[in-house]
Amino acid sequence: MTVPGPVSTPVRRLPPRPQSAAEARRFVREVLDGVSPDAADTAQLLVSELVTNAVVHAHTDVEVRAWAADGRVHVHVSDDEPNRVLVPHRGGTAYSGTGRGLAMVEELASNHGVLVGEDQKTVWFELWPDTPEPPASGWSVPDRPATATATVELVDSPGALQEAAQQHRGALLRECLLAAFADDLSEAPPADLLTAHDANHLIDAALASASEESSHGDLYTMRLKVPADARDAVLTLGRVLETAQETARQGKLLTRPALPQIRAATRWLLGQVTGQLAGQAPTAWTQVAREPSTTPPELAPWDPSRLQAGSTPAIAADDGNRIIAVNAAAARLLGWPAQDLIGRRIITIIPEHLRERHVAAFTSLLLTGHPRILGRPVTMPALHRDGGLVEITLCIQTQEATDGRSVFVARFTGPERVADGS
Repeated sequence: MTVPGPVSTPVRRLPPRPQSAAEARRFVREVLDGVSPDAADTAQLLVSELVTNAVVHAHTDVEVRAWAADGRVHVHVSDDEPNRVLVPHRGGTAYSGTGRGLAMVEELASNHGVLVGEDQKTVWFELWPDTPEPPASGWSVPDRPATATATVELVDSPGALQEAAQQHRGALLRECLLAAFADDLSEAPPADLLTAHDANHLIDAALASASEESSHGDLYTMRLKVPADARDAVLTLGRVLETAQETARQGKLLTRPALPQIRAATRWLLGQVTGQLAGQAPTAWTQVAREPSTTPPELAPWDPSRLQAGSTPAIAADDGNRIIAVNAAAARLLGWPAQDLIGRRIITIIPEHLRERHVAAFTSLLLTGHPRILGRPVTMPALHRDGGLVEITLCIQTQEATDGRSVFVARFTGPERVADGS
């Protein structure tokens, strides 16, 4: 496949290993030297996500191209597995896990898409800083190769709960697989992890293209088309998830253990797939006996009111690196109206000379699950709205919201103002 781009576009081919994300980030930083710092930082964050996606899902070499033209940034990430279907993030809920590469591209890029050829697949994005946004874009998802399929009927599937379970499964498997690649943590055999990851991807693709039969409130009855020979792989997925769940429960992973209702939803889904592939009749979610603690609660978004009411300066950010809550004390210290910080990237309050380090550390946290500063007091300068620096001491913690998300909460003090901006 010929990837559109200027003649002699800078290109870097990388092996299928976790370290390739950092190498891609360095490559993009070098190529985009001279573009706006915000665009360069965003490009590095997104290329890290897409390269990691390719390493985890395609298991092939990854080719990265990057260039800037007419004030716009272009980045293409290619792998050698064109038949691996792209499963875009299904928006609509607040649940999140680590490493949501396609979701980050959707949120932060000005334009994006996918190109599929006979021997290569390319995910691309563009950043248009200080220029009008292009028309709305989206993913062009290729069809799966023809294969023998079977129909699995999900009766009264809980929509929001299954969305949460889907995202948690992806985060848990991604982190375990990357750790296994790095020879750091391998509670399950690597071959089983690969099989489980592939089976989970297969189920995600089936859910994305499922035909809906009926709905009642948040309960949906739908039909999935899955490969007729997928039962053994899905059984492996179930075993690996149970092992990963225990690893998370022991605190060895960034991804938290699944909430009881999320774990129950995953077990029901996988049980329906494996059971119906073995010839069993469907069992509705509403007919499954569950402990009271696994009864789905009202799924509410994270409530920032406690943070906003606090007297200690505090800011919360999501895993898209965006500020989602800030209290008045923090806003006053940094010279901003509180409402003006909401939705901005966290680098808005980070001095330019520290932004590269922040992007690298934040991306490493998302990709590997290894925190470097979580829970540790750190003294550093923050960027005041007027361009000056404020010396602060901060401590960052992750907080689990009532809906299963994780947010990053930074509480800090900062009585001293740095005299110069250097």
